[in-house]
Amino acid sequence: MTTAAGTALGAAATLGLPAAASADVPSTTTPLVALAALNGSTEPTTFRLDVPAGAYKLVVDGNFLGSGLTADPATISVAAPGAHKLRIETASGRVDASWTTSVVGTTPTPPSPPASTAPAPSSPATPPSTGTPSAPPAPGSPAPGTSAPSTGVPTTPVGTGVARPADGHWTVSTEAEIRAALTTAHPGDVITLTDGEHLARSRYEATASGTATAPITLQGTRAAMLRTKNASGDYGLHITGSYWHITGITVAHGSKGIVLDGSHGTVLDGVEVFDVGDEGVHFRSCTTDSVLENSYVHDTGINNPQYGEGVYVGSANSNWAKYNCTDGRDNSERNLVQGNVFRNIPAEGADLKEGTDSGTLRNNLFDGTGFSGKNSADSAVDVKGNNWLIEGNTVRNPQGADLDGFQVHSVYTGYGNGNTFKGNVVQGLWAGWGIALYPLGTGNVIGCDDAAPGAKLGLAGANTHSLTCKP
Repeated sequence: MTTAAGTALGAAATLGLPAAASADVPSTTTPLVALAALNGSTEPTTFRLDVPAGAYKLVVDGNFLGSGLTADPATISVAAPGAHKLRIETASGRVDASWTTSVVGTTPTPPSPPASTAPAPSSPATPPSTGTPSAPPAPGSPAPGTSAPSTGVPTTPVGTGVARPADGHWTVSTEAEIRAALTTAHPGDVITLTDGEHLARSRYEATASGTATAPITLQGTRAAMLRTKNASGDYGLHITGSYWHITGITVAHGSKGIVLDGSHGTVLDGVEVFDVGDEGVHFRSCTTDSVLENSYVHDTGINNPQYGEGVYVGSANSNWAKYNCTDGRDNSERNLVQGNVFRNIPAEGADLKEGTDSGTLRNNLFDGTGFSGKNSADSAVDVKGNNWLIEGNTVRNPQGADLDGFQVHSVYTGYGNGNTFKGNVVQGLWAGWGIALYPLGTGNVIGCDDAAPGAKLGLAGANTHSLTCKP
């Protein structure tokens, strides 16, 4: 397990792996619970979960814990009695379970037989392989597919008193209704957020999951806003489930705008994000095959200009211990960012980190981005991953503060390679290159249909040397 023993989950839970733990040798002090028997059970505040062999990823109460490659039991500690939810994803599929922690004096459920005796979970739907999941349904129309029952999630969330509509069509206007919908919606459900500012002290968590053929839709107008108190608050919207289509709404006044952790096949379409302390939209923790399109992201970095990126894909290698998949890296891959406007962004308009691969950045406008000069923010777009297609984008430098229009960096061995630039336009005056490679890297291609007439050093260069474009 990549998460160290004792890692905090907010203030509510911890998770770790005892060095001597084994599925075949139950601990004499901490009960061992089979994954197949967890759902609906009552457990003590600390127990060991018999994790299936192979690679896996854990989410408890909406908190992404990390991932591992071990079959040893994971020790889960939840401080407060009450209802809790777990999601585990393995090569054989995904399992959701809910359990209740016992109060003092409650007898815990006896250890169950090893999980290996239970039927393997069904395989999840295959995510899109091209990085371009099907377009979300138009606001007001049902999502494709039909509603299906979920596994291990109560119809009425504990403590909310909000039941799921029988037809799967939610209209939500209170915090309790919004939270219930985001956590208990079934594949194919449609959630309509009413107009107004929906203020919450803590982030809204989308932990439920749809499927590739029946995503969950969260829709509304730009007047329908999810927010916390201000740019020093919490995230506006945190998505840890998969196959969401989020259309039309606004997320604002939070420490970050929309953050996706370990989400697959999720589409953000036509949303607005602004007035956030750090970055606007973040694809993180191995989020794959997801999309940000037709959206408006502006006025980020209110508290920390150096961290105020418009869209941030992946994680810096210094943070991989927290946001990795199964190989120690944040492999957020095959994500698509297209048709968006990024304006008044003090850090990079798009920061595509080392560890990312095979993404597409297409037909976006970056207008006044990367101008803070802090934390190496001196370009509109910074590419540190591999095999990105950067195509048809326009960058402007109205403040004259940027060095280069686009930059490629190699900050981690093996990354910063195989990236292709086609049909991009760098407008205005720039002190450096239109497209700059630091260093040259391997397999990076600059097309002759790129243009940067106002770049002092020319269209493209590696450090101080001019590069020849490719027709």
